[in-house]
Amino acid sequence: MMMRKFTVRWGAAIFSLLISCGLVQASPWAAVGDMQLRNDVEILARHGVISGPVNSWPISWKQITRNLSRTSEMDLPPYVRHAVMRVKEKIPGKLRMSVRMQATNNPAIVRGFATTARNDLDAVATLEYNNSDSGTTIHIQGGYRKGNGEDYAHLDGSYISQDIGNWSAYAGAFDRWWGPGRESTLILSNNARPMPSVGLRRIEPKAFKTKWLSWMGPWQWDMFLAKMEKERFIANPLFVGMRLSFEPIKNFEVGLSRTLQLCGEGRPCGFKTWTNALISVGDLDNTGTANEPGNQLASIDLAYSMAIGKNTALKLYAEGTAEDQNVVFPFQFAKLLGASIYGPFGNKGSSWRITTEYSDTISRNVWLFGEQRNNVIYEHFIYKTGYRYQGRPLGHSLDNDSRLISIIAQYQDSNNWEYIVKYHNAKINVDGTGNNTVSVLNKKIDIYEASLQGDVGYGNIKVDLGYASDGIPTLGNNGSFRSVGVSWSIRY
Repeated sequence: MMMRKFTVRWGAAIFSLLISCGLVQASPWAAVGDMQLRNDVEILARHGVISGPVNSWPISWKQITRNLSRTSEMDLPPYVRHAVMRVKEKIPGKLRMSVRMQATNNPAIVRGFATTARNDLDAVATLEYNNSDSGTTIHIQGGYRKGNGEDYAHLDGSYISQDIGNWSAYAGAFDRWWGPGRESTLILSNNARPMPSVGLRRIEPKAFKTKWLSWMGPWQWDMFLAKMEKERFIANPLFVGMRLSFEPIKNFEVGLSRTLQLCGEGRPCGFKTWTNALISVGDLDNTGTANEPGNQLASIDLAYSMAIGKNTALKLYAEGTAEDQNVVFPFQFAKLLGASIYGPFGNKGSSWRITTEYSDTISRNVWLFGEQRNNVIYEHFIYKTGYRYQGRPLGHSLDNDSRLISIIAQYQDSNNWEYIVKYHNAKINVDGTGNNTVSVLNKKIDIYEASLQGDVGYGNIKVDLGYASDGIPTLGNNGSFRSVGVSWSIRY
């Protein structure tokens, strides 16, 4: 019933705005979920076609397309020119409509950047209007999910945005992915359903002109305020997210993120609470008493791309997300390390990429070092439901006290067909205690996945095959299991 009321209210609000606005020129953001687009963006950034940070998604289409018209004058390898063509084909026009349907017998245990079915059936339709004169965008996305004990319609992905100079004010519920990780990110991912939020983000990452801050290079900022659900230990808390990313040296990106849970039913929410939460140094937070303002996480991520030989590139990246703070400095870290190497295959536009990634949500005092502690990351003694929304963690898809090693090989041919093979070694809830939402038991699982994706003339088809060496009872799997998934999407 609550979901129906939410759907009706959102639909009515969006429709009333829709009929008052004209058609548009271009969508403001490229959404989370298209790994092929993300690969192409990274390739173009490495070759100077795109400037500024590229590890905060959604990413501005204006940033992506700013220099595309100059590519005909640039000396680019064939595989980079193919990336340019693929990006151009995805640039939305004045009116965009799309449909995506996904079906699987077993939804993925590990959820990375790429969109995968959350349930056995996951169907979505999108309608988008933009007004280039006023800078208004209205993005309506409705869908239906069924499976794993769930059966509901939703408006996840819907939003309204208004450009104000080089800033965009927005309201809606859409996925975010903060950080350079590809199979995991620690502070904010698309694993949980998106929360209804209002926010402000920069459109193009232009550098400061003042000499005091120009050293940062191109920079990006996003901040939002969201409302969490009622069905939790403390009902209806507020959630704040802030991220600053910048590129002080070409192809070296720094990201600083911070999130806060505060307020909610029975909790203080006045000026002092907000002030203490935002400053949060000394004894303003982490007091160990009910007087502290809320639950906070802070994250830093680094990524650097370099040339290896003539055409091959290597991207190294790392992320550390801290659950607590000791006086001034964060401590109790989860960590992520990764490397992605890519380049051309032949001279007809084909390309390859190999990625290795390691993530660990068991707390250590100083990122890679220090005492190991369980049941810390994503937990809080006041907000006992933790850093989760609608039963799923907002960060890492395996929740806390879990380790994940991923190896991914990708091949993109000259006809834009993509072939991917993955191996995941997952250790979930290593101590078998706590509130891990994926598994209440300690599980060690080897996961093998293969997929192919391409355009078949009447839409894009993706086929996924998988095998897991063990199952998770809470997800309906006992013992080893196989999975098959099919996805079909089409854009107008």
